[in-house]
Amino acid sequence: MTQLARRSVSGQLKVLGLSLVLLFPVVAAASASNIAAQSRDLQSLTLSYGPAFDANNAVLIEMTEANAGWSQLVGGSAPLTRYRLKRDQVSADLATVERTLGSASLPVEKRTRYAALLDTQRAEVDAWFRAAEAAEVGDQVPLSSRSILEAEAIEQFRFFRDSNRGLTEAIRLERDAAKEGARDSVRRIVAIAAGTMVLAMAVVLGGWRLLQRSVSGPLERLRSVVERQRAGDREALAETDTGAAEVRGLAADFNGLTRSNRVLQEQQAAVLLAHQLALDVARVVHGAPDLDTTLEVVVAMLGEGLAVDRILLYTHDDSGAITQRTQWHRYDLPELPTLPPSLAGEVKAVGDELRRQATVFVLSDFLDPEVQAQERAERFYRATGAKSLLMVPVGIGEQGLGVLSLMTVDTPRRWRRYEIQAVQQCAGYVAQSIVDLRLREMRETQVEQLTALDRQKTDFMATVSHELRTPLTSISGYLELLQDGDYGDLTSAQLGALDIIGRNAHRLRGLIEDLLVLNKIEVTGLESSTEDVEVDALVAGVADLLRPVADAAGVSLVVDAVDPALSIRVDRGQLERSLINLGSNAVKFTPAGGQATIAANRVEDQVVITVTDTGIGIPEKDLPDLFGRFFRASNATAAAIPGTGLGLAIVRAIVEGHGGELQVDSVEDRGTVMTVLLPAGNGRPVPAV
Repeated sequence: MTQLARRSVSGQLKVLGLSLVLLFPVVAAASASNIAAQSRDLQSLTLSYGPAFDANNAVLIEMTEANAGWSQLVGGSAPLTRYRLKRDQVSADLATVERTLGSASLPVEKRTRYAALLDTQRAEVDAWFRAAEAAEVGDQVPLSSRSILEAEAIEQFRFFRDSNRGLTEAIRLERDAAKEGARDSVRRIVAIAAGTMVLAMAVVLGGWRLLQRSVSGPLERLRSVVERQRAGDREALAETDTGAAEVRGLAADFNGLTRSNRVLQEQQAAVLLAHQLALDVARVVHGAPDLDTTLEVVVAMLGEGLAVDRILLYTHDDSGAITQRTQWHRYDLPELPTLPPSLAGEVKAVGDELRRQATVFVLSDFLDPEVQAQERAERFYRATGAKSLLMVPVGIGEQGLGVLSLMTVDTPRRWRRYEIQAVQQCAGYVAQSIVDLRLREMRETQVEQLTALDRQKTDFMATVSHELRTPLTSISGYLELLQDGDYGDLTSAQLGALDIIGRNAHRLRGLIEDLLVLNKIEVTGLESSTEDVEVDALVAGVADLLRPVADAAGVSLVVDAVDPALSIRVDRGQLERSLINLGSNAVKFTPAGGQATIAANRVEDQVVITVTDTGIGIPEKDLPDLFGRFFRASNATAAAIPGTGLGLAIVRAIVEGHGGELQVDSVEDRGTVMTVLLPAGNGRPVPAV
C-alpha cells in the first residue's frame, strides 16, 4: 500500500479503474440473463396472456348480452332478434383469443392445450346460437315442445359458460405465473444491482483511502504551509518526501515559488506604494473643491510619495499662454522663480510633442556631457538646478492642458517604470479634474444665465397674460353691448360676425387662463385647500356642466353609477377643473353619434376615475409627448379641431400635485381612455410646491 501511495495519481486511478472494469462484465452478464428472462415473461404477458384474457372476458360479456336479448325475445318483451348480431362480435373476440394464444412466444405444448380449449368453447358458442334459434321459432309448435327447446338453449349456455371459465382459468394461471416470473427477475436484478453497488463502494472506499493517503493528506499539509505563509511565516516550506509523485512535484515547485516570492516582495511593495499613491491622488482630485486646491494637493502628494525634491506643474490655454503655475519643493529648498519667457513659451510645444509621441521625457543625469550639450536641457538646468527629470504631458485626447515635471536636485536618479506609470496616472487625474472643474464653472455660469432667462420668461408670461385680460374684458363687454342691440339693430350677417368674434374671444380667454394657471404652478406651486369630497357628487357636477356641450355636438354623455360612500380628500375646484378638461376633450374629439363615459370606483387604496370616448384617438407616435405644453396630436391638428395644447399639462400638474397619477390608453380611430389615480379616503395633504 505504501509503494502504491507513492505512485502517480494516474497510476493509482488505473488500479482503481481496472478493479471496476473487472467487476462490471460479471454484473452485466448476470443482469443480461435476468433481463432476458424478464423480457420473455413480459412478452408473453403483453402479447399473449393479457390480450387473450381480456378477449375471452369479452366473449363472456357478449354471450351474456346475447343470452339476455334472447331471453327477452322468447319472453315476449323484445320482438326483435338483435341477439343474433352478437354472433359476429363473439366470433371476432374468439379470433383474437386464437391469435394471441397462438403467438410464437408461447411453448408448443401450451399452444396445443389452448387450441383444444378454444375449439371446445367455439363449439359451445355455435351450439348455443343453434339452440337459441330453434327455441326462437318454438311459438309455432306446441307449448311442451317449446319449453323443451328453451331448456336446451339454457343448458347449452351453461355448457358455454363452463368452457369459457375453463379457458379463462387456464389463461389466468399462466398470466399470474408470468407476472411472478417478471417480479422474480426484477428482484434478482435489484439484488445484483445492490451487490454491485456494495462491491463498487468497497472499491471506491479503498481508492478513496488510498487517494487520501497519497493526495489529500499531503495536500492538506501543503495547505497548512500556505496558511502559515499567509499568516506571515515566510520561512515555511512544504514536505517533498511524502505523497504521490505529482504532489511531491507540486510541493517542490511551491518551495521554489516561495523562494522566488521572497525576491519579488520588495519590488512589489514599491509598486503597490506607487499604485496606492495614484489611487489616493484620484480620491483627493475627485473631492477637491476648486482647481487651485486640486493642483496644490496633487503636487504635494507626488513629491512626498515618490521622495523627489521639486515638482513644477504648468497649465496653459489653447494659445500656449501659461494660465497657472503650481510648485512643490522639499522643506529645505527655496521656491523657484518663474520660468524665463524662453522656457515658459516652450511648455505647450514640449507637452504637444510628448503627447504626439505618446511618451514621457526621462533624464536620469543632467550632468552628463551629452545632456549638457543640448541647449534646452542646459537652460532648464540653470533655471531649476535639477540633476534628474521626469516630464509628463497633461491632457485629454487631442487637448493639451500642461506639463508636469518631477526633479531631484542633489543626486541623479533612475526612474522606475512603476514610478513613471504612477505619475502618468496622476497626470491623467489632474487633466480630468481640470476639465471637470472648468466644465463645472461653465455649467454654473450657464445655469445662472438659464435661471435668469427662465425668471424673465415667467415674469413675461405673467405680465402678458394679465395685460391681455384687460383688453379682452373690454372686447367681451362691447361685444355683449353690440349683440344686445345697445348700439342699434344689426343684420344677421353682422350678428354672425359678432358670434365668431365671441367664440374666438372665449378661446382666447381660455388660453389666457391656462397660461396663468401654468405660470402660477411654476412660480408658487399648487396652493390647494383640501377637503373630503364625495366622488359621486363631483362626477355628477362635472357631467351637468358638460351635458349641454355634448348635446350640441351630438355626443352621448354617459355617467356610470358611483358608490355614494366613495370619498376623496382633494382640492375640489382643482380636481373639478381637471375632470372638466378631460370630459370636454372626450366630447370635442368624438364625432357626432359617438359616446363619452365618466366612471369612478375604488381599487384597493386608490380612487380610479376614468373618462372614456369613442373618438378619433391619439396616434401611437404622439403618446410620449402628449402631456407637453402646447403639444397637440397630429390627427387633431390635421382635422383642424381647435385647442391650445395646455389642458392635459394642467391636468397632470393638478393630479400629480395631489399625489396621484394620470394615465392614457388610446388607439387611433377607436377612442381614448384617460385614467386618474388618486389616494382614497384621507389622502395625504397636498403641499404647496
